[in-house]
This record gives sequence, C-alpha cells and structure tokens, in this order.
Amino acid sequence: MKETSKKYSSEEVLEIFKEQHRLCSPLDCEADPWAEITAEMTIREWRWANDLLGWKELSEFLNQEFRIDITEKEWFDSLEPAKKRKLIDVCKLISNHALKDNYGPKKLFGQPCLKAVVFLTIKRNLKQKGVNVSELKPSSSLAEYMDKDFSPVLEEITLTGTRPIEKIETKRRAKTRTKGFWNSINIFNPERQELVIGEVKTFRDLVEKIIEEKKNNKA
Repeated sequence: MKETSKKYSSEEVLEIFKEQHRLCSPLDCEADPWAEITAEMTIREWRWANDLLGWKELSEFLNQEFRIDITEKEWFDSLEPAKKRKLIDVCKLISNHALKDNYGPKKLFGQPCLKAVVFLTIKRNLKQKGVNVSELKPSSSLAEYMDKDFSPVLEEITLTGTRPIEKIETKRRAKTRTKGFWNSINIFNPERQELVIGEVKTFRDLVEKIIEEKKNNKA
C-alpha cells in the first residue's frame, strides 16, 4: 500500500472539525449543535461548541487523532489563552504535521481494486488506535463498531475528508445489555441506547460512499 507525503491544508483540517461537530454535537447534551464552526472563532468558543476538554487533554487527543507528535509547548501556544487564540491557528499547526492517506490502487486477484485499499487503510488505522479489528470485514456493521469505539471510528471516517454519513442518531434499546467500557468519550449510555446511522449499514457501504464523494469532488 503506497504511503503519501501530502499534508492536509488548514482548510481541510477546518472542514474535518466542522464535520465532527455536525455529527457529534447533537449527541452530546453539553455541546452546542447550533454553533457555527469558523476559522476565526476562539478556542474557547470551539471548546464550548463541542464540549471539549482543557488544552492539555485536547492536545493529547488531537495528536492521537491526526497521528502526529506536536510538543506540549506548541500546543499550548496555539490553544492558550483560549479567549484569544483562534481555531485557524490550530488548523495551521495540524496542517504543518499531519499527512493524508493515499488511496492508490491495490491489486486484488491481479486487478486494481480501490475499494480494497480504502477498506484496508481504515482497518489499519483503527488497529493503530487500539480498536480490535481481528473480525472486521467489509460486511461488518458500522453501527456496532461505532457503538464500541465511537471516537476512533468517527475520526477515521472524517479524516478521509468526505461526508459519507448523513447523520447519527440514538434510539433506546429494546433490552439493556452489559458491555465493557465504551471508549474515553462517552456521549451516551450504550447499555440503554444504540446508534443509528441511516443508509450506511456496513463498512462496504462506507467505503463506497467515500469513493463516490472523492470522485465527485474531483469532477
């Protein structure tokens, strides 16, 4: 699988933040789903809109999300004082370090297969973030994986720079069930509620939507 040295632009990073806010804020009672995510909003406004943690925890999260290793001092200088620093400064900092995945064609049974490389790239990235992907297949339920590992799965979807998911909702489970600890960002109680993701049912659906959007964006 070919790697890329192409970096995100600051505008692309901002669009990722917009998409994450669009999908996640309606699920978090402490977030503001009506807030407009802009380049010129302050870090404090951005944190309030998304119900984000303080600068240190946030910087650690962003390093993990974008697979980068920015120092605490660099993060502090971009995130504090939160009333004065702007979101565009964070976008520029990330864009100087973060690399985009390159979805070059991969041969399957001797034939180029873009679907295979997109799926395998997402699977690899999820594994690197600690998600158990030993049984992950194209036919696997996307909702079930987001139910268990919401944050890393959503990260990898939005890092593609596409919007394959129309919206994410929750509904009450018919019966409660016992589950393990549901990741570090617990935006709803998984023992009583489950995620509903519309027409994107499987990872195959997800991959096809991502490819379709990327082709449309190039047109």
